[in-house]
Amino acid sequence: MKLLSLGLERYGRFTDRVLEFDPAARVVVVQGANEAGKTTALSAVTDVLFGIEERSRFNFLHEYKSMRLSATVEGVDGQRLSFARLKRRDKTLIDPETDAVLAGDCLAPFLGAYDRRAFEEIFGLNQARLREGGRKLLAGGGDLAETLLAAAPGLSQVTTLRDRMKSSAAQIFNPDRRSASQAFYRSMDKRSQAQRRLRDDEVRVDEVKKIREDAEQSARLREQAVTAEIDAALALQRAEALGRGARELRIIDAELASRAGMGEVPVVPAGFVRRTRGLLAAFDEARAVADRAAGEKRAAQAALDAIALDDEILGLAEAVTGCDEERSAVQRELASLPKRNAEVLEAQAALKTLALGLGLENHEALLALKPAPPLLARADKLVDGLRAWSALAGALEKDKAKMADLRRRVEDARSELGHVADPQAFKRRVAALDGAEERERAVKSLDLRLDAGQLELGDRLSRLGIGVPDLDALARVPFPEPAVAESAQRAAGAAAERVVRYRQALADLHEQLAKAEARLALLLAGRPAPTEAAIANARRERDDLWGGLRPLASGERSAEASDMDAARAFERAVSGADQLADERLTEAKRLADLARAELDIAELRAGRIAAESRVQDAIREEETRLAEWGALWARAALGPAPDDRALALLREVGAIRQAHAALRREAADGEAIREAARADRVEIDQLRRDLGLPPLADGQPGAVSRGMAELRHAVAELEQRFLGARDHERDLQRLGEAGIDIAHRSEELARDRQALETEAAVIFPRLAIRSEASVDEARAALDLWRRALTLAEALGTAEYRVAGIVRDRDAFIDGVMALATQAGVAADQDDAFAVAKSLRHRLDAARQARTKADTAQEALEVRRRTAVAAEIALERAQLALDEQIALAGLADPEMLTAVLDTLEAAEASSARLADARARLADIRGAPGENEMRTAIGDRDDDSLARLIAEAAAAHEEARGARDLAIERDTHARAAVEMVERRVGAAGAAQEEQDTVAEIADAMERFTHDYVAARLLTAAIERYRQQHQSPIVERASQAFAVLTGGRWSGIAVDYDEDPPRLGALRDGRLLGIDALSEGTADQLFLALRIAAIIDHAGRATPLPFLADDLFVTFDEGRTEAGFRLLGELGETTQVIVFTHHEHVGAAASRALGPAAAVIQL
Repeated sequence: MKLLSLGLERYGRFTDRVLEFDPAARVVVVQGANEAGKTTALSAVTDVLFGIEERSRFNFLHEYKSMRLSATVEGVDGQRLSFARLKRRDKTLIDPETDAVLAGDCLAPFLGAYDRRAFEEIFGLNQARLREGGRKLLAGGGDLAETLLAAAPGLSQVTTLRDRMKSSAAQIFNPDRRSASQAFYRSMDKRSQAQRRLRDDEVRVDEVKKIREDAEQSARLREQAVTAEIDAALALQRAEALGRGARELRIIDAELASRAGMGEVPVVPAGFVRRTRGLLAAFDEARAVADRAAGEKRAAQAALDAIALDDEILGLAEAVTGCDEERSAVQRELASLPKRNAEVLEAQAALKTLALGLGLENHEALLALKPAPPLLARADKLVDGLRAWSALAGALEKDKAKMADLRRRVEDARSELGHVADPQAFKRRVAALDGAEERERAVKSLDLRLDAGQLELGDRLSRLGIGVPDLDALARVPFPEPAVAESAQRAAGAAAERVVRYRQALADLHEQLAKAEARLALLLAGRPAPTEAAIANARRERDDLWGGLRPLASGERSAEASDMDAARAFERAVSGADQLADERLTEAKRLADLARAELDIAELRAGRIAAESRVQDAIREEETRLAEWGALWARAALGPAPDDRALALLREVGAIRQAHAALRREAADGEAIREAARADRVEIDQLRRDLGLPPLADGQPGAVSRGMAELRHAVAELEQRFLGARDHERDLQRLGEAGIDIAHRSEELARDRQALETEAAVIFPRLAIRSEASVDEARAALDLWRRALTLAEALGTAEYRVAGIVRDRDAFIDGVMALATQAGVAADQDDAFAVAKSLRHRLDAARQARTKADTAQEALEVRRRTAVAAEIALERAQLALDEQIALAGLADPEMLTAVLDTLEAAEASSARLADARARLADIRGAPGENEMRTAIGDRDDDSLARLIAEAAAAHEEARGARDLAIERDTHARAAVEMVERRVGAAGAAQEEQDTVAEIADAMERFTHDYVAARLLTAAIERYRQQHQSPIVERASQAFAVLTGGRWSGIAVDYDEDPPRLGALRDGRLLGIDALSEGTADQLFLALRIAAIIDHAGRATPLPFLADDLFVTFDEGRTEAGFRLLGELGETTQVIVFTHHEHVGAAASRALGPAAAVIQL
């Protein structure tokens, strides 16, 4: 099957994108940069063929309900199908044009028996699986069977499954080495432990009774000891309370005595002492502040009185300030006056020089002729016009000489060419022959391909061995469809496998049933267990004997001679009854085994009947499938066995038919090519005659190609001559037009010269310039006039500045004299600048004195307000202190300090007395203060200490007795629990039976996994024997191609056990471990491609999808890899997905037109 197109209509990041796959290309490369959608397109191929996955990760742009893919596929028989795939649970296939639902099995003829998993496993290979395959080659050391299986399509997991089965069996049981981690030995150990418990857990009645009585006695003693310990603890608590109470009572008595020694203490409000001391401190501070404020006020008044003021000059402050500022400006102008006078003289001298240059007597004459700006502008334009006219006249003369020389050379070149015909007709005739060489080569190649194809198909037909004489007869034989035959073959094989499997299961059931019956017979052969009736009789006999001996034991009667025999009989009866009970308990295990065995036999017999029925059903189904298989081949008069050889025959027949049809179509197409080639030859001969070339020789190889090359050369020469002649004629025409233009230019220059001369006669005399002056002379005169205008303007500015300085000086002197008169200062006009400066100094001094006086006045006011506030604060402090003295009832204020000290001592004593009484109240178990004094009585500290020590010793003794009683009670309770656990003999017997079942289950699982591993090992070896020759041979050639000849191939070392694969270099067979990781990857790729080609010969091939295979390949081996994929492309379609542009370029270099590149 081939994929012709893939429509990414709404899938992943794509919308309405269609990928077209060239069916003629042996390899198609799909290249896209990161995030271009390469992985999306790769997943879309699988999803469009087998359905979009339930939880697809490509719904980030389009929702599930809108996802849609489409494709067009072509089967091996040429049949095509276009369909679309939707994301939903059923009816996912629709017609892409009408959206009509298609049948769910419409893809079956194209996909064969492959599902999604088989397609990805067999026809998919990415970089990760390639590297994994290379690592397994290196890790396995080249084991031939495992290497072939790892590279086989769809079978790479068989080795992993075999290893998992081996590991699972080894974890259950290993006869060669015992391990505690194995399930079988763990169950055996558990069984041994259960048997030991069964022996240890038998208990006698009298032992149990004694243990229980000891436990009850220990519990009573424990309760008595705990009560005694509590009483001793209470007595110790009371003794300790008396000792602590005695200490607190002594403190209370001492504080009461201290209070009595203080005498009468004034009664004052709470907080009186703290408040009074604070008021005393505040009064002292207020008095100090008042004294300090009075001193500062006196100092501020003295500072104000010491400042002298000048109010007269302050009234003229604005005028004095303005006069001083004007003084500075006038002085600067007077300093520049000599410079300004020099500028006037310098400008006059420069103007005189310019006047002489223009032919005038002095600068006054120059200033009298000073032109206006418009006149100078007209003069500039006139001079520029004269200069431009001179340049144009010179250029015109050069153009005349150049045109005359060029015309002479063009006329000579055109006369040499003579008459030349137009080559367009010949060019059209040659262009019509494009492709003649290719058609000639195509005819020869077609003949060779047709002959080779017929021979090859004949050989392939003869190798089939089905008695068909030729290819036409083969086309008429009604062979079955490959997909239908493959499905029937799989069904027949599955039916045969089921018959074998069901028969094996039936045999296993027979064997298990025989074992179960033997086990049941063994259990039934043992001694029967004591019945409940036998045990009851023994106990009744024991009780009857005890009834005769009870009066003797209780003293109701005296001993008799027969009592001795009765006592011995009683002991035997007691022993016999206990033995029967013990045997009954021991036989519980055997009874459980007997019941289990009977249940197992019943289940096995029912399973045997069901297995026999399944075997018969499987045999009938096998016969039906074989009949269906024979019916498929009846029309073809063939009866092959339902195996892979029959399917390979169908694929080979289909391939031969397809190739034969292709040859016939190619032959029909070739006839049209031959006719076109004959027409090309006739036209070539006629064209050569028209161009004067000799005719072509017949029968020579490559004659058409050589003739076409000569025709093209002749037409090119003719075209070159024709173009040259046409260019010369066009040049002559342009030269004539240029001559007319030069004549017009000459007339215009003459008119311009006359106008310029008229303008010069008017303007030049007004500027003292000669009318016949040259352009350079006129330009120099104009430059002198511009300099003269600039100097004249500078002269006027300098004279104006000098006059202004003189005016400002006179006005300043008059203003200073008037201001000095107002200030009462005598001054001289010659000393005006000094007077102005002295007035400014006097004003600055007056301003500073005024500022100091204002600051001193403000400071004085602040000091006055501060002194008043301090006096008020002092009075308030005195009033508050007087109130406190009145509260204390003191006649003399000097006594206040002593009273405060007494009050503080009384407060401290009261606090200590309250603390002692609080501690006395907190003593645990202590009575009140009076009761405590009564309880202590006349005891001193030593007698109280002895009382506490005696109580502590009694408490320690009681606690030790309590701990001992608790320990004995704990041991008694543990003994009772131990006896109760030992009574579980039946539980131990059941645990033993459970471990026996675990052992049986472990052995069953071990047998399953061990046999499965052995069967898989045999299957791997069988696969090696069947496929090693064709796969190894094909892979050897592929490996040599991939490595560029660095390795000459691979071979098998049969001296190793098992046989191992090796690589050939320089005629030596080297182990797989001699390969690098990258080369091991390339060997795995060679094996995988060889295995796919081998598989394609036995089953319907699907497109091979390769994802970034060449990440670890260099440039050379990448191209070799594409050549190998090109060989695979002859068997099935090959599509390579990659992120890298150089991979697509490598494919084009390696395969040429046989490689197609699609850019995402």
